[in-house]
Amino acid sequence: MKITHLFIGSFILATFILSPKHGLNLDAKTSTVFFCEGSSLKIKGSSNVNKFECVLDMNTLSDRLLVSYKESQGYLDFKNTKLVIPAKHFDCGGKMINKDFKKLLNVDDFPEISLTLKKAMKSKVSQDCTMATIQVDICDIKNTYDVPISTSKSIDGINIDGVLALNINDFSLEPPKKMLGVIKVSPVIEIEFLLNFKVD
Repeated sequence: MKITHLFIGSFILATFILSPKHGLNLDAKTSTVFFCEGSSLKIKGSSNVNKFECVLDMNTLSDRLLVSYKESQGYLDFKNTKLVIPAKHFDCGGKMINKDFKKLLNVDDFPEISLTLKKAMKSKVSQDCTMATIQVDICDIKNTYDVPISTSKSIDGINIDGVLALNINDFSLEPPKKMLGVIKVSPVIEIEFLLNFKVD
């Protein structure tokens, strides 16, 4: 399995949120994260007739990784926290829709989707919520989004989940049309992630 840098290095972020005190610390820190069963990453979309869900084979990612970050007053600044997703390892539930999905993302020329965690700030509304700044790279086009992330402790470790909504037109992608344009796919999709992990 190849080693990747995880955009949701917010597992460290979870430790940051769930700890009672945060001071000013400009020294870089590193932590090793071990992923547990139950983690998932999905891309969800819809057309004018139905919905679809494409699920990533999590076995294509490493079960552990090293993350570097700096803690400042009220936020975390991440370095090298990028999740490289092999687009061909999504399963949308059928041969034809898998083909359309790969065609949409131009997998032959751009086999990877990258999500990079740039910064994360504790929410003022909820102690279990964080606003993360994430850069998304699809087909060599980069866009940045602010995403709310929920964190919680469990018996096995820490859980993080969130939903990143984006418009594929922002990446110069055109939704496929079927049956002479009668079936139209919405350009708005959601990247839904759930990560269960332990931090060493």
